[in-house]
Amino acid sequence: MSFTDEVKQELAGLPIDDEVEAHHELAALVRFGGALVVGGGDRGLLVDLETVSGATARRTYSLLQRRYAIAPELRVRAPGGVQRRRMYGVRLDQGAERVARDLGLLDADGRPAPPQPRLDVGAAACIRGAFLAAGSISSPDRPPHLEVVAHRVDAAEALAATARALVDGQVGVVTSRSEDGTPGERPRLVIKSGETIGGLLAAMGATGAFLRWDERRLRRQLRGDATRLANADAANLRRTVEAASAQVKAVEQVVAELGWDELDEDLRAVAIARLASPDASLTELGQLADPPLSKSAVHRRLRRLEALADELGGG
Repeated sequence: MSFTDEVKQELAGLPIDDEVEAHHELAALVRFGGALVVGGGDRGLLVDLETVSGATARRTYSLLQRRYAIAPELRVRAPGGVQRRRMYGVRLDQGAERVARDLGLLDADGRPAPPQPRLDVGAAACIRGAFLAAGSISSPDRPPHLEVVAHRVDAAEALAATARALVDGQVGVVTSRSEDGTPGERPRLVIKSGETIGGLLAAMGATGAFLRWDERRLRRQLRGDATRLANADAANLRRTVEAASAQVKAVEQVVAELGWDELDEDLRAVAIARLASPDASLTELGQLADPPLSKSAVHRRLRRLEALADELGGG
């Protein structure tokens, strides 16, 4: 079972206690996972939802039955051909227009109503329904990625505004067109911040999934921090060794050209300490001096020796 399926199983098992939340969740389920279909003959309007998630189908069925006291048709289609997963369908025939109007999918004239962002108590339920219908999430062991596919750009933008009302972070809408200008992939809400995704899981009510996600996210972050620190230490050590090697060469050149007696006392003491301890840090070199020197004083004197070596070498 994928992590997406685990999250949907948990969300579908949440109790349905609040009528306002049930209303907004069901509206998002139908808007993002279903369609309003004009049936043939005397069938009139149909509400039809198809999904690869049995949990989503069961949740939709339960919400319709609870809120409207009607039993929609539940269908299961086995895998076959290019379809690799079992498909579940929920179809509402009788009373479909009344349900669509009540859910805000149709306006007063019976035309499709534009989606509106939910910024109130129904925001979490709206996100939950949309994710159940058309959402996916990466495994916690992989780079963070959550998305919800929409039928229309305005629906994706309204859902993004709803998500921003629940969590802080970057919530984007991705749309794409093919090279000839025709629509390409369907628009979708996309989140790539692990912290933001964790906050959204918690807001939707997927507490167990949030705990697993956050634990693995923090573990991955700590592992990355440890790797960066190790790389930084290795880089610092490499720079220290290279600098010490250059200082030893400079001291040897100055002594070969001028001799020890031509060096000032302060430079001679640091030069002797560097030749005697080529691997020592500047702080350690300062402690070898009598009296001890600060790190900055050792650094200045070594720079003077390197500058002197450059002058003697013509560079």
